[in-house]
Amino acid sequence: MKGGDFFMTVQQWNDHKQHMDEHITWPANKEEIVAACKGMDVEKEVLEEVKTKLSDGNRKYTKEEIKSMLVM
Repeated sequence: MKGGDFFMTVQQWNDHKQHMDEHITWPANKEEIVAACKGMDVEKEVLEEVKTKLSDGNRKYTKEEIKSMLVM
């Protein structure tokens, strides 16, 4: 998987944690995660990074895996 140059801060992760828990049933695949973010209060860079870093298909990710990919 290739990634972009954007990483979330711990504060950004914490800001989105409740949103994720309300809109995503974990574990979730890329399609489910992106669908939960569309039209929501998520920075464009965060959504693009999710689209870039997660693989297409039925691969299910835990919230902890997503955090390790996105948070710097």
